[in-house]
Amino acid sequence: MATAILNSLKHGAYTAIALYVVFIAVVTVVSLNPQLGAPGSVSVQSSVVVLDGAAAQAKGRAS
Repeated sequence: MATAILNSLKHGAYTAIALYVVFIAVVTVVSLNPQLGAPGSVSVQSSVVVLDGAAAQAKGRAS
């Protein structure tokens, strides 16, 4: 019975270590590539387009 408990603890430890390694890998990749962690990158680009359109309208009104 003690052997089964020790084997279960070993298996749990291996699982915890594997999950920790995966977590560190994900955090490293996201920190090296900030655009992967930016959920609003599309909305930022579309707002730039809207601002450019507003500037073009203002130029048309000024002339």
